[in-house]
Amino acid sequence: MRYLFAFHLVLICFLTRGQATAPGKMETSLAGVFQNKTLFIQNPYNRTKRSFCIEDIRVNDISLELNYKVSAIKLDFTGFDPFTPVKVKIFHADSLCTPTIINPEAILFHTIFRFSEISLSDSAFYWYTKGERGKGEFQVERLYNGIWVSQEEIQGSGRYEGQAYSHFPLLEEGSNKYRVKYSFPAGGRFSHLYSQEIEYEHYPDPVEFKPKSAKTKLTLSRASHYEIYDKGNSLVLEGQGSEIDVTVLRRGNYVIYFNGKDPGSFIKE
Repeated sequence: MRYLFAFHLVLICFLTRGQATAPGKMETSLAGVFQNKTLFIQNPYNRTKRSFCIEDIRVNDISLELNYKVSAIKLDFTGFDPFTPVKVKIFHADSLCTPTIINPEAILFHTIFRFSEISLSDSAFYWYTKGERGKGEFQVERLYNGIWVSQEEIQGSGRYEGQAYSHFPLLEEGSNKYRVKYSFPAGGRFSHLYSQEIEYEHYPDPVEFKPKSAKTKLTLSRASHYEIYDKGNSLVLEGQGSEIDVTVLRRGNYVIYFNGKDPGSFIKE
């Protein structure tokens, strides 16, 4: 699955007003980067309908549980890390009752660096950049129980014209969510910037392997994390890939696990 994620050059922000989304509904949108600042929105009162204009606000397509029966609404982006991209969508009744974003500059972000594309599959996590100046650092993060945990650190190339990067994740069955944190080279105006969060639903078929009696290697049906145990239940070999070099193992019987499950056995000749 692939997602396009592009920041506008120089100014990462856009604002659209009065865009129809459904019969009788209108949308005002604002996109930028959360910088630990609160966004204020004026919510006019429609005297004809005897109700406030705003019916729903979504940040990154997540509907917020707010009190919309007030004249001013503030978004403090609770739950978002600083320098995370945010897209605010404000849904209101009609074009005659339009909310106003008081301080759109709260999420303005001036930089030429951007993540131009990002994708996650069952075997690899790729992202592409534009506008690198100097050699910053990328940190691949994965969401575990609501906490972002670092998986790998990768040195940036510093290529202004564009660069592709990759990480080979150890996916768990079910939902897997990743993002990339880019730390700018020292001395810049900003310390870091996050990519879009990307999610992948992983429900793989069991891994199969051959041969069951091997001298040099095992071939897997797909790339996987593996653990090999001897007859004494001691871990003797571990890694990830679609082939396993077993020349280092002594002759005998072994048990192999893939991603901590789907055990099988083989004989090392």
